[in-house]
Amino acid sequence: MFVIVGMVVVIAAVLGGFLMERGSLLVLMQPAELIIIGGAAAGTLLIANPMRLLKEIAARGRRV
Repeated sequence: MFVIVGMVVVIAAVLGGFLMERGSLLVLMQPAELIIIGGAAAGTLLIANPMRLLKEIAARGRRV
């Protein structure tokens, strides 16, 4: 439950702050940038953690 609430808070804070500064929401939709950041995060996760922990992350991620 806290994971979902946390995700909503983060998204609301980012979008709210961006809109407060009169930013255009279309600027945030950059598929290439999302692939770069997501790929870097996934690669770092794979490099930094042992297989045991990766399996646990996957199992708990399914429950979320």
